Amino acid sequence: MLLMVSAINHKHITASAFALPNGHSLSIRQCKGTPNLSYLYQQRTEDVDNLVFNGDGVSVNEEVDDSSEEQHELRFSGVGRLYANKETADDSSTLSTPPKNIILNRLSSATVAIIGLGGVGSWTAEALVRSGIGNIILVDLDDICISNTNRQLHALSSTVGKLKIEEMKRRLLDINPGCNVTLVHDFISVDNANSIIQSMLPKLTLVIDAIDGMYEKTALILACVDNSIPIVTCGGAAGRTDPSKIVIEDLTKVQEDRLLFKCRKLMRQKHGFPKVAIPGKGKKERVRNWRILAVYSLEVQQKVGQVSETTSSFRTCDGALGTACFVTGTYGFVAASKVVEMIAIDKLMVPKKRMKPKQ
Repeated sequence: MLLMVSAINHKHITASAFALPNGHSLSIRQCKGTPNLSYLYQQRTEDVDNLVFNGDGVSVNEEVDDSSEEQHELRFSGVGRLYANKETADDSSTLSTPPKNIILNRLSSATVAIIGLGGVGSWTAEALVRSGIGNIILVDLDDICISNTNRQLHALSSTVGKLKIEEMKRRLLDINPGCNVTLVHDFISVDNANSIIQSMLPKLTLVIDAIDGMYEKTALILACVDNSIPIVTCGGAAGRTDPSKIVIEDLTKVQEDRLLFKCRKLMRQKHGFPKVAIPGKGKKERVRNWRILAVYSLEVQQKVGQVSETTSSFRTCDGALGTACFVTGTYGFVAASKVVEMIAIDKLMVPKKRMKPKQ
């Protein structure tokens, strides 16, 4: 007879064996702090003194602090090892702290603001927390609509009608209880973009722009430029079906994105940014990067009726163009990957200061 253990309380450390009827035992591959265990029915053994049943499954005497340094390393050491490989051998040989721990400390000490928690921002936020970013600021004032289900991470039957940033905070803290999640219940506007960014200083490390609306988006980019805060801005994901065409480059290099085109044009005409050469048209000019990273797709965007990317962020739940989670999620993951990389290797891209516009 094999005794099945149906539940393990993830806050406890498991033992190495469990006594079964007829003198047999259940061997457990120990994985401290996680519920992902495998069970093997093996040879006879003696009873285990310190293993007891409770209503949740199996537990032992000592509890594990979910927010402890040990738990943090268990959760995120894989990310630390990944980026530690980017450190040179010469550098690592002279460090008293293992490179992996240096990476984890950089990530856990960073503060990243995600502006807009929709189809792109929700996936970005989860990716950042799962990568060990220790301080997250969520900025949005929208609630979850049932029509968000096709593209937004937090959209569930049980969350419809609830605020996006509040549901996202619950989810993020369930992933990493040690993460500091700050909520800003507001929409970014032309009038408040700079003040919202300044309110996050001096701890703010980087901003991810995942909002719609040409004027609001431009105002947010300008606020980061004026305050020397690195920013990754995300273009329009609607009307696209091929996630393999999504790339990240300097805003001056963006193609096939009407929303980012209009932001760039506004920045050039009204806010002192240099002219950008149009690929394939006329004499090619060398244009210095603005050092503003942009996530966009090389796929030609669909056109349906009269769709305007100049509309405000105060908008209906769904637009005329269709969307899918495998596209919006990829936008979010590409943005998150660049943010994690810049922080992990300690090479942040600060935007170039704009020139004074001509009078």
